[in-house]
Amino acid sequence: MSRRSTIAEHRERAAIELAIARGVSYRSIAKRYGVSIDAVGRWAQKHMPPQLRAKLVAGPDLDIDLDRLRETESQSMLMHLVGLRNRLFASLDVAEECGDSAMVARVAHQIHENLALVGRLLGDLGTGTTTINNVLVLPQWVEARMVIVRALEPFPEARLAVSQALRAIENKSAAMVQADAERQRVPT
Repeated sequence: MSRRSTIAEHRERAAIELAIARGVSYRSIAKRYGVSIDAVGRWAQKHMPPQLRAKLVAGPDLDIDLDRLRETESQSMLMHLVGLRNRLFASLDVAEECGDSAMVARVAHQIHENLALVGRLLGDLGTGTTTINNVLVLPQWVEARMVIVRALEPFPEARLAVSQALRAIENKSAAMVQADAERQRVPT
């Protein structure tokens, strides 16, 4: 008559297996979980092949769609922020009814912070710095421009029109870079 292992029936079997996989001594595991050292050894030998140990040490498979997670978390965050803002407005009403101007100021500040955070979450408010990358100065653009103009050599009118259009784009970009540089020089 075979009997079931005390490890198989143990309510913390997963923790025991993880400890075995991590190389915790059988004596420590036995003491911590109230089982015999022999039971831990038998379980490790019979039921924990190297592949299982490696998987336990590596942790769970996290097959997560990060874009989907970001979207659902953003929606959840937005819902909580809106709910919090409703409670803040209720608190503001109470503070005003009680004539507590200090409380009104604190709650108004929190409402302001809430609105700013919601705005950043929705992308309505610009934050930080803006980086403008001018692709017209990249070597790849210069090479592409030359290839386009060369390809149009058999078509002089088209070549001239494309060259003029490209020059207009480059002039516009140069003017924007110049204006940006002047804005940065002038203190506001």
